[in-house]
Amino acid sequence: MSEAQSIIMNTTDPLKKRLNNTTSMKIWGKVMIQKGLVVAVIFLFIGVCMIPSATSGQIKDLKQTNSKAFITVDDEPGDADFTSIKEAVNASSPGDTIEVYSGTYPEDGILLRKDNVSLLGVSHELGEGNDSGQPFIKGNGIDTVIKIDASHVVVSNFTIENPETETLFTAGIFVNHIPSYEQNNITISECVITNSSHTGIYVTYTRDNIRIIGNHISHCFLHGIAIMAYSPVSSFVIIGNVITECRDSGISFDGHDHQNVSFNRISNCKMGIEFGADNTIVYGNDIENCSLGIRCGGVRNIFTKNNFKNYSRIGFWFQKYLLWPWKNKWIGNYWDTWKGSGPKTILGFVYLDLYGEWIRFIFLFPWVEFDWHPVKEPYDI
Repeated sequence: MSEAQSIIMNTTDPLKKRLNNTTSMKIWGKVMIQKGLVVAVIFLFIGVCMIPSATSGQIKDLKQTNSKAFITVDDEPGDADFTSIKEAVNASSPGDTIEVYSGTYPEDGILLRKDNVSLLGVSHELGEGNDSGQPFIKGNGIDTVIKIDASHVVVSNFTIENPETETLFTAGIFVNHIPSYEQNNITISECVITNSSHTGIYVTYTRDNIRIIGNHISHCFLHGIAIMAYSPVSSFVIIGNVITECRDSGISFDGHDHQNVSFNRISNCKMGIEFGADNTIVYGNDIENCSLGIRCGGVRNIFTKNNFKNYSRIGFWFQKYLLWPWKNKWIGNYWDTWKGSGPKTILGFVYLDLYGEWIRFIFLFPWVEFDWHPVKEPYDI
């Protein structure tokens, strides 16, 4: 388990509830257990009498339905079940694990459409061959390399390249390219994604539990990671990713509150992190050589223990509605432009939106927020 995955596990485990084992509860428990055993025996007898006997064919079908298979892929013929990732995915069933061994796979349009499927890269050979390291999926820029239209899916440990072409939209990994709100519990981890003509990892139309952990993403036309999940319920974590050389932003998301964006390292992008959400924690990120560290369009967000290095001295970091009384909290961040005494001033806008019968007016006014306790040395992230 990687450090980033360990962080997720530690922060999402529920607290264990303690039981009050008093003497009276123990006595009551014994009485209830005795009564429960009697009732259970009665229902078991009735159930056995009512259940029709299953034929051998029905039992065989049940075993096939519940079976989970390991499917192997290797680019050298004869070493594995398949030489093509796409063919292995198409042949898989819900619950299967597809192990792709080290090699080069010139493919794109790999569509994961079945639930409970794991697509895992293995960084060594299955049989003979000289390949080493993560399996390399080389797209041609015409289609997205991996598409996920299912739930409880894991994609991990691949190198993905999808060179820019004249095609408007291709991504390294695209979650839910068919509009639906049913996809949930998706993990993308430890992948290296480069040269996407749109976004490295693009997520949209999902419901819950999207985890993007420990990926290295670079040289994307727009964003490194973008989550535009327009569903009414959507939760995600973006932790431990390294993102560089993206023309727009390292991380972009919109419209969802109470998120967690932590321990990411972003450099040489137009913006480090941009989002329009409330009640989100942006913690422990290192943002360097981006014109603007953070662009925030929400309120009640917390930005703490981040490094902001070599950014534009004049930049507008937030925008909020003039009549909202709530503020964002900037706590203990490192700013390499801070003078070393007093609070750090953070520039932004407030806006006033006025509607007429036939016309709409939007007025912008400069505003400031403060990091009251900036630190003098950058954090080790």
